[in-house]
Amino acid sequence: MDFTIVYASELIDRIRKSNALLVDIREKEDYAKGHWPGAVNYPYDDISRGKRYLPKGRKLILYCEHGGGSMQMARMLGQEGYQVATVVGGYEAMKKVQENYFKNRRNV
Repeated sequence: MDFTIVYASELIDRIRKSNALLVDIREKEDYAKGHWPGAVNYPYDDISRGKRYLPKGRKLILYCEHGGGSMQMARMLGQEGYQVATVVGGYEAMKKVQENYFKNRRNV
């Protein structure tokens, strides 16, 4: 395997520890409707067509809607020498982590 996996619940720590770039590979319209704070948008189709403006010297953490597309892209980029990870469950899992975080903060 040329990539690693990240669970949504550990995403914040992984980004902080590795100074990773979080990459949303969904379409621009989906990104505009909502995304993880600090994520940059590079749609799957643009990356797969060779439009790569992704830094090779920095750890990348990819996510899509449910995790399947980002896993495929992580595998491809990993084979090309990128340091890459994918978020299990994608943005749907990440939203649940955010909701739980803010719900717990209100109860404090």
